[in-house]
Amino acid sequence: MPELPEVESLVRGVRDALLGKRIANLVFYRPDIREPIPTKRLTEILRGKQVNDVVRRGKYMLIHTREGALGVHLGMSGRFVVSRQSDEMAPHTHAVFQVEDGMEFRFVDPRRFGRLFSVELSETTTHPFLSRLGVEPLDDDFDLARHLFDASRSRKQCVKVFLMDSEVVVGVGNIYASESLWRAKINPQTPSKSLQLREFKNLARHIRSVLSEAIDAGGTTLRDYRDKDGNPGYFQTNLAVYGKESKPCPRCRTTLCRMTQAGRSTFFCPFCQK
Repeated sequence: MPELPEVESLVRGVRDALLGKRIANLVFYRPDIREPIPTKRLTEILRGKQVNDVVRRGKYMLIHTREGALGVHLGMSGRFVVSRQSDEMAPHTHAVFQVEDGMEFRFVDPRRFGRLFSVELSETTTHPFLSRLGVEPLDDDFDLARHLFDASRSRKQCVKVFLMDSEVVVGVGNIYASESLWRAKINPQTPSKSLQLREFKNLARHIRSVLSEAIDAGGTTLRDYRDKDGNPGYFQTNLAVYGKESKPCPRCRTTLCRMTQAGRSTFFCPFCQK
């Protein structure tokens, strides 16, 4: 499933291509994907309207006009790709947003776990999909380390599972949690409430560096993710531990290990991350 870097890379590409342009028309090829698509309301929000912003909140992309916003979640296999109107339609294309300049954005989702939804002007922070999201880890004006430290004091979770709680902090998914903990030399099984503020300062620094590097690389492609032009992300070439079970640790050459936490695979070094 695409995480924060993949969605941020997509948002930046869509913003560059769409900002200031008008949506000429919308075509929906099915009434639902994961959930019913509010086709009538999305048409009211978008058709003939100028796009005035494209932003990310957690794993959601929000395309704003003066009437509201289109919300997009890619789910497991969703893609939001730019095409010419003359280009052949890909299988599993569920919605098309035609732009005044002859280009169009197509939502393609073979597994249909994605979402297309409407957001009213009055509910940018209260919409059910957005209201419970935690802090943004890349917000420079926010003390991420202090937030993680304070939030962890009442938690019984191990630190890996704690970092993946989207009500605490958004976007630190399975891949990036493993990579950040390896860089910070913290064992993923460590109880989050046992970590001190200095350790969270170190961890927060590595979370930000891992996410920033992944965004610059266009994200991490392990299965289905593609950017707006259909290109994969390339951060997987920089992964130190994720998916590297039985390979030598890049730092100490100890054999890397894998375990399961909260139903997800965790990769770590038993020596560096004691």
